[in-house]
Amino acid sequence: MADNQPLPGLLVVLSGPAGVGKTTVATRLLQEPDFTRSVSATTRPPREGEVNGRDYHFVSAEEFAKLKAANELVEYAEVFGRSYGTPKQPLRDAVKQNKVILLVIDVDGGKQVKDKKLDALLVFLKAPDKGELQRRLVQRGTENLKQQTERLSRSDLEIKIGHSEYDFVVVNDDLDRCVEQVKELIRERRLQLRDRKNAGQTLYPGLNKG
Repeated sequence: MADNQPLPGLLVVLSGPAGVGKTTVATRLLQEPDFTRSVSATTRPPREGEVNGRDYHFVSAEEFAKLKAANELVEYAEVFGRSYGTPKQPLRDAVKQNKVILLVIDVDGGKQVKDKKLDALLVFLKAPDKGELQRRLVQRGTENLKQQTERLSRSDLEIKIGHSEYDFVVVNDDLDRCVEQVKELIRERRLQLRDRKNAGQTLYPGLNKG
């Protein structure tokens, strides 16, 4: 009988160093029919071509402050004087619909999510080795040499946090295999959540209001 029950929704955090392939893996995962992407709130103005609600929820500094004060953000950060964060309400809506909602955020945000009692799955992606990570950074061509050096230097700390704070570390050495590994981890966690729900446990207590 349990096999006929829908799998519960799940918040999945996907992190990893710049150049590891997070966006590519996320894009593949989002091809699944019950997967959706979390849209962050930000106080920065929209860039050309960006759409409110699709790329970001563009809010005023006052609105963002209200979300923080009401404990309505599961993680947030200040970047170059602008605020970014993940609102709770879209996550509530997603899990009610038994959706997998994907957050592609850095390890600092992941650590915040971990402490919020969201029954989230934290997956850290890493390259086979630092040389491969550097090759990918160079290949994508979005950073200058100084930025590449800074990102590679930060990757050591990120990998350390990934191993100590995240539920699983997945090596992205083959895209198809990596995506399948992450999908299997998600399925296993959803099965665990379904068992807990059937046992009468309350899921996602950290999504409650207030």
